[in-house]
Amino acid sequence: MAARRKKSRKARPARRGASGKRSARRPRAKSTRPKRKQAAAPRARAKKGPAPARTRRTPKPRPRAERTPAAPRVAAQPPLVAGAPIEVGVVLHYYPRAAAGVVALSRPIHRGDTIHVRGQTTDFVQAVQELALEGAPVSEGAPPQQVGVRFAQRARAGDRVYRVSW
Repeated sequence: MAARRKKSRKARPARRGASGKRSARRPRAKSTRPKRKQAAAPRARAKKGPAPARTRRTPKPRPRAERTPAAPRVAAQPPLVAGAPIEVGVVLHYYPRAAAGVVALSRPIHRGDTIHVRGQTTDFVQAVQELALEGAPVSEGAPPQQVGVRFAQRARAGDRVYRVSW
């Protein structure tokens, strides 16, 4: 049996990284075991006595500004265009550069119809001058199609489109 040789402990060369410079050794990993909590020293309790008397402060009166009479309320405006409005669709998207929007139809719409676009911040009436289906101009659209409509003003997604005359 051959005798085993013990490895001699020689000084190892310094570790070198990719840049060729000496790299620092990594710090030793800390123990994952939770540390013991030391017992807290008992607190000294203050002697209880009568609570200090509290005084109630009254607020200082503020000078009142003179009120101006409110403007008289205007009665609701009459319908913009004659005819009962019928919902024909909802705006899905608006393209500001083209001033056009995509309308998901719930009822038929034709070129020349007068539509009323209403939303939280939108409210205008216009005639339908251009209708497009997949980029090609059409004269009418029917549900469940999504048609492109050229708008006179900005419309927003979720605005309702009503037909007021045809």
